[in-house]
Amino acid sequence: MASDDREPGEQGEDLGDLVEELFNDIDKVRRLLKRAFPGTQPSEDEVRARRDKLRRADVEPGLERMHQDGEPNEAEREAAERQESARGAHTIYAVTARHNRTKPFESDWVGHTQSVRVTLPLTHEQAQPIWTHLGVVKAEDHLMFTVAEVVAGYAAMFGAEPKVARVDLITGARHYDLDRFAPLSVFLAYEHVEDKHASFYVYESGSAQGNPAVLYWAPTMGAKIIAQAGFQFTPFSCAEDWYSGKLIMNRAKTEPSVLSISISQVKDGTRHYIDLTASYAVVEPGKVVWPVAHQIQAALRVFAIAQAMGCKLDVWEWGLGQIGRSAFDWIAEPPQRGTSQGYSGCSRAVVSSGQASGPLADGVVD
Repeated sequence: MASDDREPGEQGEDLGDLVEELFNDIDKVRRLLKRAFPGTQPSEDEVRARRDKLRRADVEPGLERMHQDGEPNEAEREAAERQESARGAHTIYAVTARHNRTKPFESDWVGHTQSVRVTLPLTHEQAQPIWTHLGVVKAEDHLMFTVAEVVAGYAAMFGAEPKVARVDLITGARHYDLDRFAPLSVFLAYEHVEDKHASFYVYESGSAQGNPAVLYWAPTMGAKIIAQAGFQFTPFSCAEDWYSGKLIMNRAKTEPSVLSISISQVKDGTRHYIDLTASYAVVEPGKVVWPVAHQIQAALRVFAIAQAMGCKLDVWEWGLGQIGRSAFDWIAEPPQRGTSQGYSGCSRAVVSSGQASGPLADGVVD
């Protein structure tokens, strides 16, 4: 298929009918999330409550037909008003994320998300939810949320306390305080409050459901980070994998340009299998794409890749993989059948042709 050259957000619009159809089957959504994203164990009640909130909310184009179960309640209306009132108050980024897999087969695609830049409070006592045009940024969605925590974390990691007067966080917000999609967030630490150039950075990995996972520390802005993953984002990754990542700033050194991460099974870079890059572009506040659209897209692509890994899939899961192939553009589409060759999950065994492998190979989830 052709490469993904659509404007950011267009794929979110295309998902309107699909998201609505999926949410009509609560159990299917629960199983989809559980199978696609390790550690996700939503109950039917949780999925139903989430669906009902989405349907009551004032949704964006592409998901209008989900607005069918009555008016939003007072809390939801207040969240929408807070979000709109914050238009123009923070820097907004269009984030282009490329996932270039090279082993055990070629799979390459680009997704579009949104991030916002906020300045963190000095201490936990001062920490309050920060409302932005994209949604709310709050402490519960991050492993640290204050200047004091960043200073303490740096000292614990490198044995010396840095001078930090300001920390900016670039992250995905929780839209209408409902859903969040932020696989990567970036902390920029500044020696003085008015500094334009950061002195060091930290990036934070997170789940597709918006939960924070692991912090990765760089001692300086120019440093490369080499660290063990520490968590499993998809069924094909492993907490024991190794990340080699670096943040590249723009020419003025004031804004992030690219965050790149190379992932291997061994610290020295052998058995490398995927490169991830997130490119940042400052944009004017505009339409906010529902994070649930990114979550559904990610899940459908997981099932398409699971086909190529030789994972055991139920009929409906195979169908989701087919939707993932047809609904989205791929720079390089994964094959429909194959084996993992030791590149799926934490199993390093090479599986012969015809056998299922990887975490999704455990059969149908009840």
